[in-house]
Amino acid sequence: MQLTSQTDYSLRLLMLLGMVAPKKMTIGQVANILRLKKNHLTKIVHHLAKHNILHTTRGKAGGISLSDEAANKTIAELIRISEPNFSLVECLDRQKCACEFAGYCELTTLFTSARSAFFDVLGEKTLSDILKSKKQSSPLLNQRIVSENL
Repeated sequence: MQLTSQTDYSLRLLMLLGMVAPKKMTIGQVANILRLKKNHLTKIVHHLAKHNILHTTRGKAGGISLSDEAANKTIAELIRISEPNFSLVECLDRQKCACEFAGYCELTTLFTSARSAFFDVLGEKTLSDILKSKKQSSPLLNQRIVSENL
């Protein structure tokens, strides 16, 4: 099982914004610090803002920051925002399933249970819980943040 790069980058973005809160960051600053492409981040920021996870402000004093409700979202909720069709395998998405075994296979039950367990574990921690961890950033990441004057 592997999360999409969009989900991975979304979680990195949220952790970074939580580290520098209440300051705002530009997409360019985030791209420099996390070594990600600006155009990919722009799509992610737009998606998260649309779901009220981020605040975006245009203009000279603009930037992006976490919304008030973002900190209380569980990691499972944040992943579901980025990956609403988290199927694991084709048979868990009945609309797209072309498997001849669909509906008659025990693997469907096992994968459904595994997906539920995955989200149950991630549902136990909020973004705020993750941000409280002292292990979240490396010295290199801290150096990049400082070099962006944050």
